[in-house]
Amino acid sequence: MNAEVRVVPAKGGSPSTLFHGTLARLCSRRFVSNYLSTLAFIGLSYWIITALSNFHRSMLQGQWQLGMFGIDVVITVHAVFVALIAIYAVILVPYYAAYPWMRSKAFTFAQGLWFALRRDRSNLRLSSLARQAGLALLLKFFFAPLMINWCLIHIANLTGSLLQLIAGSGDSLSARELFDTALFWAAFQLILFVDTLLFTIGYIIELPALGNRIRSVDPTFFGWFICLACYPPFNDLTLRFLEWQSSDFPQFSNDFLHLAINSAVLVALALFSWASIALGFKASNLTNRGIVTHGPYAFVRHPGYAAKNLAWWLGALPILGATLAAGHWRAFAYSLIALFGWTAIYALRALTEERHLLLIDNGYAQYAQKVRWRFVPGLW
Repeated sequence: MNAEVRVVPAKGGSPSTLFHGTLARLCSRRFVSNYLSTLAFIGLSYWIITALSNFHRSMLQGQWQLGMFGIDVVITVHAVFVALIAIYAVILVPYYAAYPWMRSKAFTFAQGLWFALRRDRSNLRLSSLARQAGLALLLKFFFAPLMINWCLIHIANLTGSLLQLIAGSGDSLSARELFDTALFWAAFQLILFVDTLLFTIGYIIELPALGNRIRSVDPTFFGWFICLACYPPFNDLTLRFLEWQSSDFPQFSNDFLHLAINSAVLVALALFSWASIALGFKASNLTNRGIVTHGPYAFVRHPGYAAKNLAWWLGALPILGATLAAGHWRAFAYSLIALFGWTAIYALRALTEERHLLLIDNGYAQYAQKVRWRFVPGLW
């Protein structure tokens, strides 16, 4: 569902004609309303994040100390946010000038809200376009800052791991010591950085040329509920019922088993990141931005969820093995219930996403018939 009306501009013309045409676009009511409404949304979001949300305020206090090659600079998450907002405000000018037919989501929602208030304040009913625009804005407001923060964390950790890897290569470290201290973590952070970078771009950039315009956002409460249950700060509540059992880096006394299991964790996370790479600039939660059928999506419909859960189950092997060997059946059962609980949450996320994608005729039904398996080929 697009909140836009297309008016195809005439092509060609002299440089003078093109200049005056561009100037006319910049002065048009459509451009001004698009630009100012989007800036107003960004400003309102920034105020909420910095003044009202304790979660976001703590997130913005993060720092990255760049101390290499003779450079000693401290970069704060807050400073990065401010810089990105400034860059975004500049880029919006040629963006809206290049697409004069476009109606921004902020303007669509504000206009729909205004019409609804004028019509009946006691029974506020937004049009379908305005509701979808509002959901898209809410989606960007929640996920964009979170993904930007995670990107910075992965960059900082990746830099530290690479420096440690370089330093460790010159020392007389065993294969396991080098793997444990640097190699695993460098690969781990690189894989997750690729994933979060693509989702960050997906949330903040929509371009017709990239084919990643948001067609619709999941309109159901349960779809949002089951998705947000996996992300901070909401997952704090989820973790009260399903205590986390997995480790990013499971430890085993046997060197071969240790290297094999942790290499398998990296392979699972690489498959997870491959799914994000296949999505490309369409990567985002709760949205319909077109159907992707290549890469791992040619084999299963939810490869990212399957791979992430595989990594979690591998990471839980030490605690499962320890409780089972010690005969702590209650602890073993609790760990299994928690792991199955998180797997069930992601199964529900997959089902709600499919329900959303089937709301309109966009080819997903045909794709589901061709790719029968949701998570594991031949099983489910």
